Amino acid sequence: MSTPTPLTKGQRTRAEIVRRSAELMNRQGFIAAPVAAVVEATGIQKGGLYRHFESREALAFEALDYAVAQIRDRLLAGMQGHRDACDQLLGMLGAYDGAGDDVPFAGGCPIMNSAIESDHAHPALRARAQAAMEAWHELLVRTVRAGLRKGEIRTGVDAQQTATAFIACIEGGVMLTHLYGDPAYMRAARRHLEDHIAMALRAPPSTRSPR
Repeated sequence: MSTPTPLTKGQRTRAEIVRRSAELMNRQGFIAAPVAAVVEATGIQKGGLYRHFESREALAFEALDYAVAQIRDRLLAGMQGHRDACDQLLGMLGAYDGAGDDVPFAGGCPIMNSAIESDHAHPALRARAQAAMEAWHELLVRTVRAGLRKGEIRTGVDAQQTATAFIACIEGGVMLTHLYGDPAYMRAARRHLEDHIAMALRAPPSTRSPR
């Protein structure tokens, strides 16, 4: 196996700018956060920022992509080690453990935040938010359909509808948790989904395909 090529100093600086900007922009807005706040958060002067990024918008897009990737990796890590589709869904829910500010990323869900910020205001940001949401939705649809094929999920369950309701419940829990500063809302959303998986999705053992 080849050894990864070490990052150059410029690449490390660029990556750090993206990381710090993502945390700032997810709270203040990917487009709305002022450049002065980005300068303060990153420790890089305005001229330095534009040596690494062709525009303020380009930095915002990379910051959003970084934040979404952090959530994606967290969800996938929660699913790892589970073969059963329902257990994979429960593992995904486990990625939302935590209290308040880190659920699921500092400042809340960047997909939801960017969707709200971009609505009727910034088509390019909105398209990026839509792509991120579609990727999450498709992951859930694939998981449910695989469970249906293997007899792990009850016959007749609609994968598209299940994925939509799953996301809506999680995003609502995240929004309420951040609105009120109380993780009880996210815990309530998780409990509801856990009960739904147990009672409405998980197939009886007798209907499952042999391993």
